[in-house]
Amino acid sequence: MRGQNHSGSMRNARRRLAACAALFSLAVAGGVVTAAPATAAPSTTAVTAQSNARAAVVVQSAVPTTANPLPSVDPVGDPANYSVLVNKSRPLNPVSYAPGDLVNARGSGQYLRAEAAAWLNGLFQGAADAGTGGLAVVSGYRSYAQQQQVYSYYVSIYGQAQADLISARPGHSEHQTGLAVDVGNANGSCGLSTCFGDTPAGIWVAANAHKYGFIVRYPNGYTNVTGYSYEPWHLRYVGVDLATDMKRRGFPTLEQYFAGNPTAYASITSGADLVAADSSGRLLRYPAHGGGGYGIPTVIGSNWQGLKQAFVVDWDADGVYDILAQWDNGTLGLFKGWPGGAFSTQIVVGTGDWDQMTITVGKWSAAQGYPGIVGYFPDGGLRYYPNTSGRALTYRVDIGSGWAGMGLTMADWNADGANDILATTTSGHLLSYPGNGGGGFAGLPTTVGSGWGTMKALVPSFGLSGPGTRSITAQTVDGYLVDYRLGTGAWGGQRQVGNGWNGMKLFK
Repeated sequence: MRGQNHSGSMRNARRRLAACAALFSLAVAGGVVTAAPATAAPSTTAVTAQSNARAAVVVQSAVPTTANPLPSVDPVGDPANYSVLVNKSRPLNPVSYAPGDLVNARGSGQYLRAEAAAWLNGLFQGAADAGTGGLAVVSGYRSYAQQQQVYSYYVSIYGQAQADLISARPGHSEHQTGLAVDVGNANGSCGLSTCFGDTPAGIWVAANAHKYGFIVRYPNGYTNVTGYSYEPWHLRYVGVDLATDMKRRGFPTLEQYFAGNPTAYASITSGADLVAADSSGRLLRYPAHGGGGYGIPTVIGSNWQGLKQAFVVDWDADGVYDILAQWDNGTLGLFKGWPGGAFSTQIVVGTGDWDQMTITVGKWSAAQGYPGIVGYFPDGGLRYYPNTSGRALTYRVDIGSGWAGMGLTMADWNADGANDILATTTSGHLLSYPGNGGGGFAGLPTTVGSGWGTMKALVPSFGLSGPGTRSITAQTVDGYLVDYRLGTGAWGGQRQVGNGWNGMKLFK
């Protein structure tokens, strides 16, 4: 919505909308491992004073949890999906959709889908505990018929152009999904007015709603994107994974998050897809499907023998997945992905004895616009190689010692927006070394698992279990694939997603 405050007539219009919505309201009957400090962990050294200074600002910036996820993903159209995108150009299908699990939200007489109502309780408690003065439910679910009456009323009062800025047409309303709720101050002040966004409760909601799976659906300054004027009171439940991912990666609206994949015809299109090379050197992409597994593979390349390991990464930050290959001959090669499919010929980004290094790839410093490399030689000295141009590497920074024999994977374990290093030890323990977002470490490691010595590869995955989800897909020595959900510094469950993967080299 707009940046200015509403006029008196607009404020009255908002209040009449709440009254109208209430009048037309339909009475519908409604394995985590304990983390412990590692006692014999590799020591880490400060990178530079400048790197440490950057750590202080990492929480304030939208730092991707990795360089892997594309800037956007395809919209969700299923009206029953918590991530469904509905707006002026995307009606519900069917337009008369009605959810089947509505419950009375907080005894307010307004209805929401059961899961959204449950998380709303947590949001209200959080706002109260923060000393905001508390929140109240103003409006919830509206049926197609109700929305038709509400919209017609506004057209009759203000005309269609103005009505379209403040009210959705029937079949295009988020309220019809049962996932949208209008909230206000418990004392009734600033009801359905932009001034709610400047109250303690409104400020708290904007900063913390994602923790409970909600977003402010129509933020200030994005009318040209959403089609609606600023509504700090209109919250939409999308689930904690998606809401947190939007917050972490800096997407203010669902339209921008679900902008549609601009590289739908590229060889690798999703952070949930799995890429692997088989024993004959064929490069295969296994597409992720909605059920949380993988579909029939597509051959996207050949002659990939001689790899030590390889990584799927947007190396030059152009929104298209590339492949960074670490060859047995000591070369580090980049294969740029093209939007229409296929890859470039190899671009050498490193020469010498890269075959002697154990490396991981990702966004290790918020100060760099591109992903970089963290790795060690057999001497165990850990080094960070920034990628300053999207092409060749230029210099290194020593960031630790004592890492010999460890397996490395870069992922945001504690979900703070800065990548961490997950390291497997020779005894099979899995350690998390917290990154500070500035090219170094933020503290001591914690043990986050045991028995990981049976894993050949750990591959970060994005969206395998739905929009915004993060996980680690592990390849076991006996050929199974097991997906481990990532929470906030905890595992969120595991499940087998494949078997028969012996002889396959997974790209990380």
